Amino acid sequence: MFFSALWKRQAREALRHHWLTGLLIALVVNLPALLVQGIAAATGNDLMTRVTDLLYASLNAGGTAVDQERLAAGLAALRDASGVWVMQGLSFAAWLLTPCLTIGMLHWLQMLLRKQAAGDVTAVFSRMGTFFKGIGLWLYTALRVFLWMLPGLALNVAAMLPLWLSDASSRISVLSAANTTVGLQAAAMGITAALAVMAMLKYALGAQILADHPEKGPVEAARESNRMTRGKKGMLFSLYLSFLIWYLLEITLVSVMMDMMGPVIAMMAEMLCSLAISVYLNGALTGFYLTALRSESAAQPEGEAETE
Repeated sequence: MFFSALWKRQAREALRHHWLTGLLIALVVNLPALLVQGIAAATGNDLMTRVTDLLYASLNAGGTAVDQERLAAGLAALRDASGVWVMQGLSFAAWLLTPCLTIGMLHWLQMLLRKQAAGDVTAVFSRMGTFFKGIGLWLYTALRVFLWMLPGLALNVAAMLPLWLSDASSRISVLSAANTTVGLQAAAMGITAALAVMAMLKYALGAQILADHPEKGPVEAARESNRMTRGKKGMLFSLYLSFLIWYLLEITLVSVMMDMMGPVIAMMAEMLCSLAISVYLNGALTGFYLTALRSESAAQPEGEAETE
């Protein structure tokens, strides 16, 4: 936690006179997704909202069963709703654009923390050349996280064995097996989450490396992130954990403003808080990256001397 406070202080000092630029850059990074969400909500073409409304509309009067015919008709209408699928395509396009914009923001933060001229809001477009590399890094990271989660997922399946092997003719046996399965699945879910967090920490610096060295490939950046975070995952986890209080404060503030000033003001406050926390978190993460980079540079001559 001491190091987390150090990296957060570095981020605050670097951002002292650049908060407005940082907020605008974060807004540009999130703007494609925000625009798509806003258009989908305004036109009624949000897929999740339509599916939720359909499920509620398919329930019978008592809310205890689903009307299969009504559900099938609703799904058929949803399948033929071109606006919904246009919004899904736009959401996919926004997702494709976000990685390179995020890498541009990280490059701007790296320049700030190195006390170099970082530029204005247009710095967010400074790494557009990493468009395909950013997508590749995101996909490679998702694949590696999924592979790390496989043992936990296998444990989730194995947790069902007591229920499958129980004596179906005995109610007591089934209830006992169900209780055992619930306990085992809770433990398996915890293990799966822990494996996922460990994997994400391994590759957390991949975007930082691409921002600093755009000539590198996505797999090379991910492997370098794995190397740089070796032995430092605890510190990196504590850095992420230290921002939990900020997210809790954001939720509290938005809830209070919702009651006092209405949903519009509350949504604006939520967006502003989210952007500020995003800039602050990425600034602190950039401080971690630069510290890890300096420690690697300091250790390299010793390694070379030992080799000689």
